[in-house]
Amino acid sequence: MELSELSKKRLEGVDERLKAIVIECAKRCPYPFNVSEGLRSIELQCEYVRQGKSRTMKSKHLTGEAVDLYPLTMNRKAVDWSRFEELADLMFQVACELGTKIVWGGHWKTFVDKCHFELK
Repeated sequence: MELSELSKKRLEGVDERLKAIVIECAKRCPYPFNVSEGLRSIELQCEYVRQGKSRTMKSKHLTGEAVDLYPLTMNRKAVDWSRFEELADLMFQVACELGTKIVWGGHWKTFVDKCHFELK
């Protein structure tokens, strides 16, 4: 599958290593996924902390070292909640092949964030 133009735009400002992983993952993935967020402003991060969507002002989104990805249904109209682990496995496989270490928010214990991937 190929990333949508909007997802490609959302990768602007993201670290080239992480961007390469996402782009290669999209090429290999048998279902579509979107990039919901990459680089984030300090103002938006403050708002996310205020809303409880994030717990830190040290988010790697602020430096372009994190992305949020959502697997989609084949018609791209809804999130496919059953595929987060499958997408994470593919992200780790591609990252390993490209020699880049990543962290998945789905492995976190206190604030599980299955859409979140960041550079280690």
